[in-house]
Amino acid sequence: MKHQVLPRAALAAALLAALPLSVAQAQQLGDPLYRYQWHLMNYGQAVLGDSRPAFGIDLGIDDLHAYNIRGKNVVVAVVDDGLEIAHPDLVANVVPNGSWNFVDNSNDPTPASGSAGHGTAVGGIIGAVGWNGIGVRGVAPSARLKGFNFLANQAAGNLERSWWDGAQAKDVQVSNNSWGRTLVWPMAFSENEVAAFERPMAATRGGLGTVYVKSAGNNYASTVVSNINRCTAAIRARNVGCSATNLDARNNLFTVVTVAAVNAAGVRSNYSSAGSALWVSGLGGEYGHQAVYSNAVNALNFDPAVVTTDRAGCANGYNNDIDVDRNSPNNTRRNALDSSLSAIDATCNYTGRMNGTSAAAPTVSGTIALMLQANPKLSYRDVKYLLATTARRIDPNQPTITDANGTIAAPGWTVNAAGHAFSNWYGFGLVDATLAVTRAGNFKSLAPLIDSGWQRAQVAAPVAIGGPAAPALLRIPVAGGIARVESVQLGLETSYAHASGASLMEPTPLRVVLISPSGTRSYVMPAYTGLRGSGAALTIPFSASNAFLDEGGDGEWTLEITDVTLAAGAASAGNLTSFKIRVLGH
Repeated sequence: MKHQVLPRAALAAALLAALPLSVAQAQQLGDPLYRYQWHLMNYGQAVLGDSRPAFGIDLGIDDLHAYNIRGKNVVVAVVDDGLEIAHPDLVANVVPNGSWNFVDNSNDPTPASGSAGHGTAVGGIIGAVGWNGIGVRGVAPSARLKGFNFLANQAAGNLERSWWDGAQAKDVQVSNNSWGRTLVWPMAFSENEVAAFERPMAATRGGLGTVYVKSAGNNYASTVVSNINRCTAAIRARNVGCSATNLDARNNLFTVVTVAAVNAAGVRSNYSSAGSALWVSGLGGEYGHQAVYSNAVNALNFDPAVVTTDRAGCANGYNNDIDVDRNSPNNTRRNALDSSLSAIDATCNYTGRMNGTSAAAPTVSGTIALMLQANPKLSYRDVKYLLATTARRIDPNQPTITDANGTIAAPGWTVNAAGHAFSNWYGFGLVDATLAVTRAGNFKSLAPLIDSGWQRAQVAAPVAIGGPAAPALLRIPVAGGIARVESVQLGLETSYAHASGASLMEPTPLRVVLISPSGTRSYVMPAYTGLRGSGAALTIPFSASNAFLDEGGDGEWTLEITDVTLAAGAASAGNLTSFKIRVLGH
């Protein structure tokens, strides 16, 4: 990019005052709901929700769209419950015959159920058409969209067909995956399974690799399985998260960008799953209610959500006329955009209540489409690196969480030996589109990948898991010639039997920390997170940490496991029996 990017404050001032009125009007007339899309441009304006967004908490799109950086010719897949390809605000960007329906084997992934609006909302965040006189604008308003309704038919092989193996997936450059598994125990995933995913994922796009973006999960404050919230009040009170993003093995893949959610106040969305497998954060908001319409009682309900496309018409999707009592203040309307009663837009083609890491992931996918327009030669590793090194460190006062004994259960932001700040709530921070695109234009690709392969600790005898003064330690020397780490994967086994009730999760007193040769500590499993193991010995087959970016990879890596509740001198309740690690970098 050769143009000068306006600083955020100067741009906001220009929008509010310096720009000719006709230009400002044209911006809003081009997409009438754009003014409510705080995730794109946020100067503290009134939006849908009773609280105003904090100035500057947005993607930093700034003047990229004005300079025609709009994701042109970049193909983005929406792997979801479907995509309404005939939606008036999406159809011009949909690739003809480029999608796939796994239910009826057609090229139309529009859901049969009118209530299935998730993928259409996701698609609008990525690539709703801009300046067409209706509705909203996507982060990448000229990107080309494809839909794969994998969630409607999760038969064996359908994820692979959505990601790399299907004919329609062959030209996809960015794959958005706003889904995951809600787990109460680490997901089993073998080394062979890791390779079976990572190798073909990295081989797509002529060897550059499709950029796979995935939601971190919405399990920080609750873990609902079979319609029961398994997360107890005791876990929630610890504020370390009910169920970590690392429990879903797909979030730990080196070929995946795992995305947390930030709200309009610039802090972690209340639901956003935490974990060392996070890469960056996008914008997911909260719930988008307004008190004049909604009788919700939780204050978070009235903070802004994300405005995007919904299933077309007032009989489908999130925004509909079903069961609306037009004479009652307590009807199913939640904000001024809801239903055909809306004075803002009565089509019901849009919703102001999209949220979750499901909403955050497509804000990142759209940003990547802008980056790939600026530089189509970027590999998936290049994209990941640029996202990490240009992200904004938000919520600088994120607390370090300690227990009653002063033992650290989970840290806030930590800075590694290479100077990069990392958080288990935010990854490397909130994506900054303008900075990422600016650096993408002339970015020199990373050196070829060096993979240490899986290395194992030599365990002469099981190591007792002691308290804070006597943690279990296992060490692995790595000598792979990695000058700069990109990510680290690990696995471990213990004989520690996790106590659990019949159906609810219980806080585990075990804290798992990975320590780099440079001394950086990554909390792979904070103390007091929830597990439901039914007495099973704690085994973590496959996890990841991204906290070591750009540190040297050679040297001794240490796994430390602590029973934070165990008093000095007390007998251990279990042993650390194995530890393996894989270091990836260049």
